Amino acid sequence: MNIAVLGPPGCGKGTQSKLLAAHFGLKHFSLGEMLRLEVGKGTELGKTTEANLKAGKLVPEPIVLDLFKTYVSRNGDQGHILDGYPRTLVQAEALDTLLSLSAVVLFEITEEGVLSRVAGRVVDAEGRAYNLNSNRPPVGVRTKRRDDDRPEVVQGRFRNYLLEIEPILSYYDGQGILIRVNASGSIGSILDQLLASLGRDGGSRPSG
Repeated sequence: MNIAVLGPPGCGKGTQSKLLAAHFGLKHFSLGEMLRLEVGKGTELGKTTEANLKAGKLVPEPIVLDLFKTYVSRNGDQGHILDGYPRTLVQAEALDTLLSLSAVVLFEITEEGVLSRVAGRVVDAEGRAYNLNSNRPPVGVRTKRRDDDRPEVVQGRFRNYLLEIEPILSYYDGQGILIRVNASGSIGSILDQLLASLGRDGGSRPSG
């Protein structure tokens, strides 16, 4: 079972992807977390990534494709939740040669909704995300704001996302595996939508 979870920055797909991975016993892949890890290490890839994130731009395609191929080569025999991947049609087409997707979940939310959520988002030293309004960190955990959560950066990323997502949606809608989810609710209500669409045991094939 392999599920891709797509949506704009700040829509909550990271939180839900981890919940789905735990529920179905799947491996969680987050391109964003992998890239931020490189930034934290100060590698050449991290420096390139940081420059793009601060400018609200996507990381260059060849880097993303190589990272994902490396991930699959190490973990390809497991089921996966792909958190925020694929991000472009090129990535979607390449993905089809590596993994067979059971479903593609699209989180739908407005730009205003994203900005409202991101306004409260913080991360701890391990990169775990929390929200000061809806999912506060445990007492004693030190957190900080990410540079790419600044409103002007989020707006740029949201608009880039809108340009890239339409051909991906058409691609997966044509395969009959696209699920649309209202991402403006609470964490629990969104998870309920997901499990109802996917089948709580993972056995149901979704409809578009």
